[in-house]
Amino acid sequence: MLNKLFEICTNHKAWVLLIIISSVYITITFFSSNWIYTDDYFYRNLSTQLPSDTIDAILKSNDRFWWTGYLLQVVIVLSKVLFAALCIFIGVVLADIEFSITDLFRSVVMAEFIFIIAQAIFISNLIVNRSTLTLETTANYFPLSMLSFLGVENVVQWLHYPLQTLNLFEVVYVLCISWLLSKQWKPDFVESLNIVIPSYGLGLLVWMVLVVFLTLQVS
Repeated sequence: MLNKLFEICTNHKAWVLLIIISSVYITITFFSSNWIYTDDYFYRNLSTQLPSDTIDAILKSNDRFWWTGYLLQVVIVLSKVLFAALCIFIGVVLADIEFSITDLFRSVVMAEFIFIIAQAIFISNLIVNRSTLTLETTANYFPLSMLSFLGVENVVQWLHYPLQTLNLFEVVYVLCISWLLSKQWKPDFVESLNIVIPSYGLGLLVWMVLVVFLTLQVS
C-alpha cells in the first residue's frame, strides 16, 4: 500500500503536492476559525482581562484581516518545506551522493502530510472540547510531545517551544523522508536515515535555539 501511494505521489510535480497541502492547511484554518476561535471563545476568555469595547475592536480587526490567517498558512508551509529541504540538501552534498533536487524537494513535500495528520488531531480535539476551551489549554495542548509528557506546569516558559517541537510526529517525519529518499537513491533506508537525522536534526536544533533566544530577549 505504501509503495502504491509512493508511486501515485511521485507521478505528480512537487508544486502540485505543495498546492494540495497548502489547500488542506487553509481548510483546517477555516474550520478552526469558524468552530473554535469564535466570537464566543474570545469573549469567554478575554472578558475578565479586557473591556468589551476592546474585545469588539479585536474581533472587528479579525473580520477585516481574515485573509491574513490563510496567507500565513501558505507562508509557513513553504518556509517549513524549504527549511527541511535545505538542511537535507547540505547533508546530501556533504555525503557526496548523486541526487536530484526535484526528487529531494518532492520527498520533503510528501512527508509534510505527517504534520497534516498532527494538525487534524489537534483541531479535532479542540472542536470536541470547544465549549470549555481556554486560552491556556489551547496554547498548551501539544499531543505526543515531550511537553505533554512532562506537563506544562512543570516546565519553564522558555522551554515550551523546544519541548513541543520534540514530538512523535517529528520522529515519523524524519523516518518518512528517509524512506522516500531511499526509494529514489542508491543508499538504503538506514543510510538515508544516517544522512537525514544529522542534517535535519542539526538544522532543527539551531532553529529551536534561535526561538529560545528570541523568547528570552522578549520576556
